[in-house]
Amino acid sequence: MANAAPRGRGARPRSETPAPERNDEGASPSAGSVTSRALALLGTFDSQHSVQTLSAMARRAGLPVATAHRLAGELVAWGGLEKRRGEYRVGQRIWRLGLLAPARQNIAEVAAPFMQDVLFVTQNVVNLFILDGQEVLLVERMSGTGAGAPFRRVGARLPLHASAAGKIMLAYGPEELLASAVGKLEPLTPRTITNARVLAAEIERVRANGYATTDEEAGPDNYGLAVPVFLPNNQVAAALGVVTKSRPASLGAVVPVLKIAARGIARRLGTEQWPQ
Repeated sequence: MANAAPRGRGARPRSETPAPERNDEGASPSAGSVTSRALALLGTFDSQHSVQTLSAMARRAGLPVATAHRLAGELVAWGGLEKRRGEYRVGQRIWRLGLLAPARQNIAEVAAPFMQDVLFVTQNVVNLFILDGQEVLLVERMSGTGAGAPFRRVGARLPLHASAAGKIMLAYGPEELLASAVGKLEPLTPRTITNARVLAAEIERVRANGYATTDEEAGPDNYGLAVPVFLPNNQVAAALGVVTKSRPASLGAVVPVLKIAARGIARRLGTEQWPQ
């Protein structure tokens, strides 16, 4: 039997385990930390930041530019981001995944024909919002040539206290939602409600009337009107509404149309599988 090759004095035995990958700061990131950084990078995109430079993404994600560059390259290769002329935007793969989300897939598909009816009758831009944490998320929108340009894109978020849909959630959602909202009454316009007592009185009016309105509270020349859409267990599932320019929508003409559509959506939700 051949003798084992002698080792040099003080030499360390070789390890078959490869050295851990080093990140840009010299640390050895776990899979979770790499994932969280990639998600932070994707999380910098929203309706106000749909196209960004690498430096803007890195700054908003709190990452070094070198780290953001490496992760952005991997996301581009995967299809999660697209790069055009030095700027990044959300890729088609993320969009396709988003369409599979139950909140978007179920309620938007159920509501679409009823929203088309509202658009046809009122000739106003029609929006469908759901609650998303401490904001409302626009999951579907209907607009026609006679309705004018929509104010926001699908995927936009609005604060609860400054939007008609948000007021619906405050009126019919969990009690703690209102308590949390009153601590974050930031003004979007000079007309935004920033007083807790005023907001509480407004929410009481919403409950009494069965609908919510905004008067240039989320943006200039932006008037909102919304009604609740309930699940069979009386939990509010969404807020269905219209948005107008120049002047508020006619309550007498539009509220009944919205409520009829909301009841139709609610009936359909009662027969569809809805994630609880």
